Amino acid sequence: MSEEKKKLFVETVENLKHMDRESLMIMKSNSEVLKARDALDNREPDQKAG
Repeated sequence: MSEEKKKLFVETVENLKHMDRESLMIMKSNSEVLKARDALDNREPDQKAG
């Protein structure tokens, strides 16, 4: 893992520590959507739609 990515993780975790339960639930669902999007983006070119 690159140093830049590690720094982003640390900054993100610090921000999460200051959020209330509702905000954390929103962040969790958003991260799941982004994870799914990344998985689609990382598929082989012949598997992509269009």
